[in-house]
Amino acid sequence: MNVKGAATRLQTSRKAATLLLACTLLCSTTASLFAQTAVTATPLLPGAPPAGDGTTSATPATGVGAATNAGQAAPAAAPAPQQLWRPSNNPGDPIYEQQDDAGQPYAEAENPYEPTVDGGENPQIAAEPGQPPGIRIGTFLLRPAISQTINTEKQTNTGGPSRRNYLTTGIRGTLTSDWSRHALTVTGDGAWERNFGGDKDGEEPRARIEADLRLDLGEETKANLKAGYEFSREDTTDPNALTGAAVQGGEHRFTTGASIERDFGKLRGLAALDLSRTVYTDAKGLDGRPISLSDRDQNGANLRGRIGYELSPALIPFLELNAGKTKYDSRLDNSGYARSSNSYGAKIGTEVDLGEKTRGEAAIGYLRKQYDDDRLAAIGALTLDGELNWSPQRGTNVNLGLRTTIEDFAGGPQGGWISYRLDAGLTHELRNNLVARLTGQIVHRTFPSSDTENAVEYTAGAGLTWGLNRYLDLTADVSYQWTPVYDSNEFRVGAGLVLKR
Repeated sequence: MNVKGAATRLQTSRKAATLLLACTLLCSTTASLFAQTAVTATPLLPGAPPAGDGTTSATPATGVGAATNAGQAAPAAAPAPQQLWRPSNNPGDPIYEQQDDAGQPYAEAENPYEPTVDGGENPQIAAEPGQPPGIRIGTFLLRPAISQTINTEKQTNTGGPSRRNYLTTGIRGTLTSDWSRHALTVTGDGAWERNFGGDKDGEEPRARIEADLRLDLGEETKANLKAGYEFSREDTTDPNALTGAAVQGGEHRFTTGASIERDFGKLRGLAALDLSRTVYTDAKGLDGRPISLSDRDQNGANLRGRIGYELSPALIPFLELNAGKTKYDSRLDNSGYARSSNSYGAKIGTEVDLGEKTRGEAAIGYLRKQYDDDRLAAIGALTLDGELNWSPQRGTNVNLGLRTTIEDFAGGPQGGWISYRLDAGLTHELRNNLVARLTGQIVHRTFPSSDTENAVEYTAGAGLTWGLNRYLDLTADVSYQWTPVYDSNEFRVGAGLVLKR
């Protein structure tokens, strides 16, 4: 019979049907997993637009659903896939980085400068890196410093060599206003010398203070008011120094002035008036007796005007005229001469402004001084004046200055002499806390109204400043001065500490 064969075929058919159904379910499940990975679990770029129906994922079809919808029409084409911010596994695909809100620009600064008391903002006086913050006094900022140095000095002149060791206590400071309009700046410095052993010979105290008030009167108009005081002792190489004095006389000089500047389109105008008062203290003779110098006390006034034309913002030629008056307290000095005088001068030059790198001016002119006493010959001089501030690179500054003046003799039949003075300075940051300095000076004196030999004085110096921290500096300086015509030279070395605030 064929019953056994039929049963065998029926069992085989059931196994084949079961295997076919399992394969169908397995394939549908695998396809569903791949669909979920490619569509549902895919993040979008931040800010990317959603799909066309407003959703960001699609529901995958199951195996049963696929079989049920097999006979239906194919759905519309899906929208283009969105860009991913994670790197793709396919070579050549673009790589996108996630955007970070912290890197986006802000509409305004998070930490702006605090306004001043009168509503302005003046960030220029903020402390520079490595500099002390200063002391806030209302609407002013004070930056004081005090120094203490130990020095040695050796002099050689016609009287023979001499040497002294001494301490120098110095103080300096700057007071700056923090106003929205106008500006006041006060600067000052002073030094007091004390010899070891109690001998006061050679001590040279000095002091200086200056105040400058700038008034912004308008967009094109600016005025300046200034005042100052200075004290110094006459140098032994000065033509007016007393040869028979143990201590030279001191000079108190008081100054004040006002100026106004205005722009008239391409034209620049300036008018200024300067006043001064000079008082001399007694010198001390070799026997200790005082030597009066009161016959040299004087008042001075100088009026000057300048007109310039702006060829370009960097180049402004100008013409300057000036007139001055010197009036001595005593009509006649101790030698019987009337030394009061009038002076007149003119010069032409140019201002140069190439930005922060180069600024300055240079001028050439003529100056004449006429004395009240006809026995004193008038003096005329070719004048050379100028200044230059140059910064060839960050941390390096070069300063040059040139000035011509006519000075009065303290007595005798000579009226005065012509002085040409050249100053030079170089500072360079060797490191962020180490600054090197070089200085130089040449003073040339000519005596047109006497037989005195012309004199040239040379001075050179070098120094280092090491910033131990923002409040304390260590300094070292050396200088040499030489005047060949007087066979005089002076050598100084010093080192000390500077405390800043």
